Amino acid sequence: MRSIRIFNNNAVSVVTPDGREAIVLGKGLGFGKRPGDAVNDRLIEKIYYVQNEMQTKFLQMLQDVRPDVMEAAEQIIALAERFGFAMSNQATISLVDHIGFAIERQQSGLSLPNLLLSETQLLYSREYELGRQALEIIRTRCGVELPEDEAGYIALHLISISVDQSAAYDILKFVKGALDIIKQTYGVTLDTESIDTMRLITHLKFLAQRIFQNTSWEDDGMESMYEMLLDRHPQNRLCLNRLDEYCRTAFCYTLNLQEKFYLLVHLTKVL
Repeated sequence: MRSIRIFNNNAVSVVTPDGREAIVLGKGLGFGKRPGDAVNDRLIEKIYYVQNEMQTKFLQMLQDVRPDVMEAAEQIIALAERFGFAMSNQATISLVDHIGFAIERQQSGLSLPNLLLSETQLLYSREYELGRQALEIIRTRCGVELPEDEAGYIALHLISISVDQSAAYDILKFVKGALDIIKQTYGVTLDTESIDTMRLITHLKFLAQRIFQNTSWEDDGMESMYEMLLDRHPQNRLCLNRLDEYCRTAFCYTLNLQEKFYLLVHLTKVL
């Protein structure tokens, strides 16, 4: 295949043997090349057949992004794939764009606090760990040390691969709001290392998914147990009322008896 455009030493636009345009990535692929030169197939690590709007965005991004940022992004993408994430063209474009912008912000002295960082660490630990490793790659490749908040933002990019990104944000927001209500009502600090706290958070995550999917959890025969658990702590009733109001006002969802019961089960263990 022959090159059409050389973006940098590692990124080249080409015409494939079947006549399609593509963007190929690989270490040293574009070094010393000019438009029309043959591309060494053995150096190609990635090939993107992107069309129309995506192609335009990718081409524009490759023109603007620094070579070391592109190299860092390629290494992070390879790491994500080893973690089991199937990186689509769109996901790759989004990740490269985010890394470049994050570095620009850091070098300009602009910080963007991640208000959902703790919840991301707890709910999406695998994605967060990948984000944390990504920061080390960026530090090594680009000489820029990004704050821990960025590990959370990179994790959210990875979450968006498997679920709708807005849904991921909504789940995180719901869990954060529910935990704030619990901590304020009981006047406690939750131990995030505790297995019982992790179970509570996991339960809240699945409750959020049911809320956004507009499905309820039905399980009969627990009314007497519910009343018994309700009386175990003087703040139980108040906390459940506040959680129910939170679900109704913020998410148009009413907690049923079964959902309140299982919330009580988890609350009883962490208090």
